Amino acid sequence: MLFDAHAHVYTGDVARYPVNTRNSFHSEEELHRRIATNPITPERLLAEWDAQGVEAGAGVQYSSIYKTDNSFLLDSSDRFPDRLSAVVILDAADPATPGKLRQFILERNIVGLRLTGGAGPEGDYPWLCSDAAIRTWEVASEQWLPVALMYTPQGPALAAIDRIAALARRFPDVILGLDHLGWPGMDEAGEGPSPALRPLFDIPNVFFKATSINYRLFGQQGVDAARFVRRFADLVGAERMMWGSDFGNTLQTYAEMTQAARESAALLSPAERRQFLHGTAHRLYARTGR
Repeated sequence: MLFDAHAHVYTGDVARYPVNTRNSFHSEEELHRRIATNPITPERLLAEWDAQGVEAGAGVQYSSIYKTDNSFLLDSSDRFPDRLSAVVILDAADPATPGKLRQFILERNIVGLRLTGGAGPEGDYPWLCSDAAIRTWEVASEQWLPVALMYTPQGPALAAIDRIAALARRFPDVILGLDHLGWPGMDEAGEGPSPALRPLFDIPNVFFKATSINYRLFGQQGVDAARFVRRFADLVGAERMMWGSDFGNTLQTYAEMTQAARESAALLSPAERRQFLHGTAHRLYARTGR
């Protein structure tokens, strides 16, 4: 049994749920084609989960299509509260975000916040640790709300990693989850993460999420995913690792994604495998009981 910590949903009903595909990783033409012909509705997602042995999971706001308008994700989660939880994306540098985040927690029963962005023109990260962003972190700490982070572009960014380490120590009650394993890079042996991530390994509230994007990159680089996951678990512990599909964004079938996840856990012990494929994410993101 799996728990999917990272799935995306979107609909072809653009009149009710307007889209904003500007400045996305995929081209606007491709995104609009997918919206019109191949939307990932919650009904479709749950059917994939049923077919592949996935108990439940977290819907992560799909910024490529909706940016910070979380309406479709929240409505989808409300329709299927026992299966689909919501991790919203907000602009932490917006002064209105702390109040909006409290509202989402109290009224929409969200299970997490995702922050994402790159370095600013001065080499800083205002979406991550500006004075305005710190007020959002304070709300997450008060509410014991996990925060998922994705910095861009791909690859371990030392400046971002240093700031994440400082935030994790400042807010020890917040679980910081690094999406896509924090773009881990490779060690010299090509079997584990780059030393750039090491400042985060000994901070107990920093967690790491492996997704289909990681497995695709491993395949391109000739890296054995099972050996990489084994090495990562040796460094941080499987209880701080989880799996998410990235379904709706990575262009693979869901069956291919779940097969890759299970194969990547082949060198873990049975207890570690349960943590990585189910237990960690379920503990953080299961909506039932919140």
